[in-house]
Amino acid sequence: MNKNYVKTSRGVFTCFSSEEIKQNKPTLVFFAAMGINSAYLDFYNLFTLLDESKYNLISVDMLGSGFSSDPVYHQRTLENYSKEVSELLAKVGGSKLFIVSHSFSAVYLLNILHQKQKDFQVLGLIGIDTTAPKIMLHDTDQLNSSLNEAKQSQKSNQGMDTDINPWLPDPLAKQAKKIYQKKSGNFFEIDELKEAVRTLKKTQDMNIGTELPTLSILSALNYPDYIKWGNPYFNENNASIQLVLNGHHFLQWLHPQLIAGFISFFVDNLI
Repeated sequence: MNKNYVKTSRGVFTCFSSEEIKQNKPTLVFFAAMGINSAYLDFYNLFTLLDESKYNLISVDMLGSGFSSDPVYHQRTLENYSKEVSELLAKVGGSKLFIVSHSFSAVYLLNILHQKQKDFQVLGLIGIDTTAPKIMLHDTDQLNSSLNEAKQSQKSNQGMDTDINPWLPDPLAKQAKKIYQKKSGNFFEIDELKEAVRTLKKTQDMNIGTELPTLSILSALNYPDYIKWGNPYFNENNASIQLVLNGHHFLQWLHPQLIAGFISFFVDNLI
């Protein structure tokens, strides 16, 4: 995949994309979880399995994370994230736009999609163990633990408070370790974690409207919480699908072939 830089008024995003982008193909834009990770490295296995002759594949590293530049507006609020991602999606464009989101990045996209967008249109949302605000507000200990890890990493200047895709080829695994060690515990990661509860409270009553088809892939680990508190990313649209896979939070590392197949079925069905 090609490494590209997308300049916006709020910072320069680093994106990895298919060798040849064609406007007549569906465009799948991938976002990684909260923190410092690169979407390209986290979703690497999926990219090797999805058919680039059928889809434009684009991974986006959030500003301050992965290979992207620091954001112009340093505070990692819901509003700043939403404006940054909205401007990026408007530049990506395309008439057949699909979003693939893992974990906490879905909260920012939930806020974006909850609003009426004029600059871009999304045909479908694909979530992989997406963060449901009501669930997370009942488990803030997890956020506090992540914040403490990030602060310790900042102090030690040696530790690393994130996981690396275990199935990366050795050169990419070494690159991931190098960049994550460099960014681990940076201002933007810490500020995002400090803002997390406020972000969750602002989005706790939001959900994806029934007009947008969604594919929601949940882990068996977290599914009981979705049963208890609800899944805001799954709706009553006739094309929407909810699936549960055995495993932990990083389902794309455990079941890349299955997930690539589900994504292809979902997108092809809508196109």
